[in-house]
Amino acid sequence: MTSNVSIQLSARLLCLAAALGLFALLYSLTNVYAQTLFDDIQSSGFDGVSTLWPKMIYTLATPFDTAIPFISVMIIPYSWSILLFCASFFMVQTRQQLSFLTRRLVLATLLACFMFYLFPAKFTFERPPISDWTQFGYQFLSLTDKPFNQLPSLHVTYAALLGLTLWQVSTSFFYRLILCSVCSLIIVSTVFTYQHHLLDVAGGLLLAVIVMFIANHLHNNLVLKYLAVAISGFIVLSILGFMVNRSLEYSAIEGFYRFLTGYWLISFFGVAWVYQYPNRARYDAWFKKDKQGRLSLSTWIRFTPLLLGYHLMWYSVQWYELVKYNRYQITPFDLSKYKVTDSVYAIATPKLFRLSNNNYYNHLDFSYFNKVIVIDSAVEANSHYLSLMKRLDNHLDNHNDTHKNQHSTTLVQVTHIYFPLLDLQSFTKKDIQDIIRLFEKIDPVVKKDTKVERSDDETILINFHCVMGLSRSVALHVLYLVYRRELTVDNYATWIVKHYPKAHVDDHYLPKSVVAALYFLTQDS
Repeated sequence: MTSNVSIQLSARLLCLAAALGLFALLYSLTNVYAQTLFDDIQSSGFDGVSTLWPKMIYTLATPFDTAIPFISVMIIPYSWSILLFCASFFMVQTRQQLSFLTRRLVLATLLACFMFYLFPAKFTFERPPISDWTQFGYQFLSLTDKPFNQLPSLHVTYAALLGLTLWQVSTSFFYRLILCSVCSLIIVSTVFTYQHHLLDVAGGLLLAVIVMFIANHLHNNLVLKYLAVAISGFIVLSILGFMVNRSLEYSAIEGFYRFLTGYWLISFFGVAWVYQYPNRARYDAWFKKDKQGRLSLSTWIRFTPLLLGYHLMWYSVQWYELVKYNRYQITPFDLSKYKVTDSVYAIATPKLFRLSNNNYYNHLDFSYFNKVIVIDSAVEANSHYLSLMKRLDNHLDNHNDTHKNQHSTTLVQVTHIYFPLLDLQSFTKKDIQDIIRLFEKIDPVVKKDTKVERSDDETILINFHCVMGLSRSVALHVLYLVYRRELTVDNYATWIVKHYPKAHVDDHYLPKSVVAALYFLTQDS
């Protein structure tokens, strides 16, 4: 879709909920953390020093701050920040503007709250007594915000980012004048309300510049997703560990939770890195598997939080789809829908399910075939190769025909080919040569006109596999049929709807330009 397509209300609300929810969670946690740390320091009698890390609450006042007057009425533009924050999601006009707005605000929240945790600071001066009507605004402010979370000022960062993002909404002189005035008043209000020091303002402006640079260079929103998981998980686990350690007063806990949170941060930063800089050699090196599709120890060491998360998600989907709703149950399995030639079949499946004996893919009798080629694209889970072998063994044992398939005396030969793909990472033209090389590995097995001999009655299944069977495996199946000229650029989308109606393969994930490039690159093969 182009960037000028109208935005649905649900998309606006979803982005607003994500940005506002993340802010509410992390900002509140870091505020409570700094308040608790400050109270502990005050009660300890060590004059601003804590026995826990960090050892102190910082003060950032400069000599210039003492000359700044308190202006109570500035609480009005100060309160505009949250209003402009929420309104901005309904002011942007294109999907691209909405995407950039969300990226920038989420990144600003993550980086600012990361700083709040590492560098807790408190506003230095006391506000003078307020007796006019503005006192109600300050009373509300004291309930919702504490004099912590100082450097950088998120009010300043948000105002700068919102001004830059909303500038493109209209070319009207009066609109831009009002926008600049509002954002400028928000920025200056942070010091005149005695909520921030000048260093906080400078830090907020610097953070806005950093956020603009990072947001404009993100490869896709999946990078932001894993950056959010890395930083928000680090903050939540760190503050939780701090509170537990504070309650138990057991020093060994502090070392443990610091190791755990540091490992979480580094691990998910690594995931974000591979999404930011796609590279097949890196996939092979960082997500290693053995010949039977088992993840290597080095992969588990690098990405245990990610892998455990996918395992939990996979088991949850099994329960939801199979036990509660039994959505995959179809009897009998129509194998003819997946025929490539008279003796070659291809199908995309998830990792084999274990919770039900009556699900859709359990009706596919793998022992029907002489050869099964497992194309494993799941970087975050063990291949179902081992589950498949176990199923074949059980079938053969039940039929007293060990190591033979049900139609001949030939062994059931199962081959595992690993082709790592990151979950939800869109295909690009850069992937085409690697995809062609993958399919060329299959050609000698399935083509009769090669040097590899195979009997006329040999039946082969090409099993494209990923964890859920909804995107990567289906996309590879489609590309393989395009490579073999069974599908064309004009009919592949209709074929997906017919054969995999639940698949998550749209034009964003598998662009038509990629399908067309593969089709024309292999037209002479």
